[in-house]
Amino acid sequence: MTSAECGILRASLQSISSLRQSLPSANTYDYARKDDMEFERQMDKLCIWLEDWDHKQRCQILEKLLQQSTYTQFQFLYTVMQPSLHRDLMYTAQTVFPTIDFTPVSTHTSREYKAKVKKIRKGNIHRVKSAYLQLDEEVKAWLTENSTKLPPIENNTVKTKDSNRKTSPSRLTTLQLTSNRSPRLHRRVTSLRSEQQLTDKKDKSHLNLPIRRHLQEINDVDTSTSTNRSISTMSSVPSEAIFITAKGKVKMSSLSNEAKILLNWYTNDWSDKRKNEFLHKFVVLLDPRQHYYLSSFLSVKQHRDFIKLLPEKIALKILSYLNPKELLQARRVSKTWRKFADNNDIWKTKCSEVKVEVPAIPVWKDIYRDNMYLRFNWNSGICHTVDLKGHTENVLSVIFDKNRVVSGSLDKTIKVWNIKTGDLIQTLKGHTKGIWCLNFFTKNLLVSGAFDCTIKIWNLRMGTAARTLLGHEGPIWAMVRNKNILVSASQDKTARVWDIGRCLLLQTLKGHNAAVFSVDMNEDGTLTLTGSADRSVRIWDTKSGKCKKVVWASQSTSIMSVSYSKGFFACCYGETICLYRVEGAKLVNTYLEHHKRVESIKLSITDSNSSKPEGIIVSAGKDGMVKYWDINQDTSLNTFSGHAEQINCIHFDELRIASASYDHKIRLWDFNV
Repeated sequence: MTSAECGILRASLQSISSLRQSLPSANTYDYARKDDMEFERQMDKLCIWLEDWDHKQRCQILEKLLQQSTYTQFQFLYTVMQPSLHRDLMYTAQTVFPTIDFTPVSTHTSREYKAKVKKIRKGNIHRVKSAYLQLDEEVKAWLTENSTKLPPIENNTVKTKDSNRKTSPSRLTTLQLTSNRSPRLHRRVTSLRSEQQLTDKKDKSHLNLPIRRHLQEINDVDTSTSTNRSISTMSSVPSEAIFITAKGKVKMSSLSNEAKILLNWYTNDWSDKRKNEFLHKFVVLLDPRQHYYLSSFLSVKQHRDFIKLLPEKIALKILSYLNPKELLQARRVSKTWRKFADNNDIWKTKCSEVKVEVPAIPVWKDIYRDNMYLRFNWNSGICHTVDLKGHTENVLSVIFDKNRVVSGSLDKTIKVWNIKTGDLIQTLKGHTKGIWCLNFFTKNLLVSGAFDCTIKIWNLRMGTAARTLLGHEGPIWAMVRNKNILVSASQDKTARVWDIGRCLLLQTLKGHNAAVFSVDMNEDGTLTLTGSADRSVRIWDTKSGKCKKVVWASQSTSIMSVSYSKGFFACCYGETICLYRVEGAKLVNTYLEHHKRVESIKLSITDSNSSKPEGIIVSAGKDGMVKYWDINQDTSLNTFSGHAEQINCIHFDELRIASASYDHKIRLWDFNV
């Protein structure tokens, strides 16, 4: 024999060995055969027992079986019962059983199907009004309401190991059973017999299956012994005994010994496959009365409120994976779902994903909802406008807090307005020329800078100037404050640093070759940025007064406004707006939409840590337009028009924009609507 033939022979022997190992052993075949024969014997006995059970006993056994069934059995039963639940068949059954009211049970699924069919067929195909049942207790009450319904069925309860509270026997599953169109099962068709024949105590079933006598002739000691032991054991059980199953304790007060044996097989001996096989054969042997009883319970089991049945922590954990839109939809399901969907901890997590202002005692769901509406209004341009009129000359400056709007005008006055009603609260007089900049120091102290070269600190309670700071040799165009530090920008080519609490001049920032029109500071007040008519933006160390960097932003005209936020600053010259990163003075983007010179801009960066920063810019100018920009887009998100003349100053926060114009009015654009 050659080496090649030896290799082929060796491979063949290995294949045969592997195949032999994969085949089941004789013991396995014997065990399966014994198991099949045992189940067939049990089915033979059940066919005999069922003939002796009247309608009430059958319904009681069905109830006990449902108590010990799982989702697999409920799904199977719901499928095989579909042909019996057809309304025409129920109508036919009612003619044979006139004392039984075969009223269809209405559920959410059936009502949806009814609406769908009615829409398609353009007519009401349901000629009988359905009963709206949601709980198993309602089903029993419906079936035992009066003598025209089914005989009264015992209302037993199941006490589970996991809970001491009594629950309905059929609350065994938390899954929703849905079935659009169930396959029709092959079954023997037999004629219905009269009610008297079916209600007789010794009545025979309308469908009888032949008993397989040939199986009983097989001598199998193990299986026969097992069956006899089971029967003898159950026969000795007293009528008031408590039967312990895998799902808990079930009261067996009124069941016969045969019924107890059946329940023992169903709960302890049979697999899901065996249970389904038994149920299929069992349903065929029942008459329409038991079909109706069984289907009534199955109808309410099509939907289970699993959120209500689960522990609160697990239910909240499940709902926490929903996004805000899905949470709002989920809270419409029921009162329980609304309670969990409105949980404060869930919405606190959602609020952590976005930037929101947090009050002292937060209700996180309301905060998230208001924030989402607010963002939508900003992006869509939905706002409420209020015009504040009272100045007799051009309005040059504006600022606001939560309750008040303050404006300064060329008419030499400062006016304080109610931000909600728009009513004028007070007028401050003291400057001899127009007021170009304003800033709040405390709740009752206001700082103003004017064309008369002075800075005044106003006591709003008294309505008078408490202090006047002198130092600048030219008009004061802009100012910014961080805690007690105030920086003012002037026509005299300098910016001055003040300790406003002590009314003390700390530093004079010198370096610009022309008027300083704008000024801003970083969040901690260590850096000061100034924009000048010399076409440059300078970055200063506030404490030492030294210039750290010069950015030549413009090539031809003055820097009219500068605004800083989280490592970035924006400046404007002519019709151009530029965004720079402070580190390295790198130009990020340029925005060109205004038709005339931009007078005022405000920058707000919301996320500076990512590679692509996020934020907004609000700008206004001589064209009378207020524009709202996303810093990552070249075109503005929205443009607001409402002034007849140029806008000199704007101020904004998360809720609103205020603009001051030469048309003698201030307009509030409130997005919190």
